[in-house]
Amino acid sequence: MPITWVVKLGGSLADSDTLPFWLDALADANLVIVPGGGPFADQVRSAQQRWSFGDEAAHAMALLAMGQYGLMLSGLCPKLGIASDVPALRALVESGRSTIWLPGLSLTNDPGIPASWEVTSDSLAAWLAGRLNAANLLLVKSVAIFSDDTSYGGLVAQGMVDAAFERFSAKAAFAVWLGHRQDHPRVRAGLREPYRVFTRVNRSAG
Repeated sequence: MPITWVVKLGGSLADSDTLPFWLDALADANLVIVPGGGPFADQVRSAQQRWSFGDEAAHAMALLAMGQYGLMLSGLCPKLGIASDVPALRALVESGRSTIWLPGLSLTNDPGIPASWEVTSDSLAAWLAGRLNAANLLLVKSVAIFSDDTSYGGLVAQGMVDAAFERFSAKAAFAVWLGHRQDHPRVRAGLREPYRVFTRVNRSAG
């Protein structure tokens, strides 16, 4: 069974009252959830600024931060499965269970994923969507788009996605969509007819 959706829940939703509603809406949709880093990644940034350790260690710590946020999501919505690798994700989704991806330290050995803050959970969600051959990637944000330019470059310029996102997504087969945290009442409809709820990301400006 093909995976239709990979949904990245931004770490900013960690402090939002909308988070439980998103989890409830996604739990029965047979999809993969990618957690952001949220407050856990913020602690990694603060520690690196304080102690000036290298990006390799910070990258590994940020992956673990995503895992911590993912475990928090699982605790909030026990209906969701958890898995760390592609075969396990596929198996759980094919069994009819939406599943949270918990990225592991094995990703630090992937030469296609540089140890840099230019690669955040946005790019990692795109990387995973490619590995899963997913049809759609939805990035759920807490900030609204403030420009008509919804190209990859335009979103990078607005700070909506990380600097590496275009490289991970521009040639991918999946469609990329943006959602806002306040879209939660319409998320089920959006997963069926995304154009009615979410914003399509264009591959070029205009």
